[in-house]
Amino acid sequence: MYIPDVPRLIDHAAREVEVAEAAWRVLSTRGVGALSVRTVAAEAGLATGSLRRAFPTQDALLVFSLQLVARRVQARVRALDLTAPAPAPQTAVLLELLPLDAERRLEMEVFLHLGSLSAGGGPLREVYDSAHRELAEAARSMLTSLVEAGWARADLDLPLEARRLHALVDGLALHLVRQDAAAPTAWATDVLTAHLRALRG
Repeated sequence: MYIPDVPRLIDHAAREVEVAEAAWRVLSTRGVGALSVRTVAAEAGLATGSLRRAFPTQDALLVFSLQLVARRVQARVRALDLTAPAPAPQTAVLLELLPLDAERRLEMEVFLHLGSLSAGGGPLREVYDSAHRELAEAARSMLTSLVEAGWARADLDLPLEARRLHALVDGLALHLVRQDAAAPTAWATDVLTAHLRALRG
């Protein structure tokens, strides 16, 4: 019996993630200057035409690549057990924002690279600014929950302390990315834990 050739079905969502992850690898290993449709397509093992069907413009690829970072972080946070007594859940959430292992280091490198490209404005800037606001809200939410749980001082200046915590997390992330990938990362956990302990008074 004759069976006609049937085109292989393409999982477009999976293809988009595959291409974005290829863009991540280009950014991480070769930097912003090497990022192009051609280099990403080669890294993904695709023809440039196939890549353009997923992402008609380079801006669309960059926006999706940055959004994928946020999606991965959010998925890990949702998977956490947040039922333990304070400050364990709050600390766990904040640690997910730090590049403490290879996976999170790659995400942070991509976040910083794409952040440098967002200065020109446009959709990439909007996504980057949204991620910044979400980090600020996470810091505020974690502090608020520590106070409500009776673990942190009730007289904390929450707006000030939230900004300070946000700045600390950003600074720790930058220092972790700047150090050698094989260097220990436990020191960053110690610094964050010590900062939270200081909020008890």
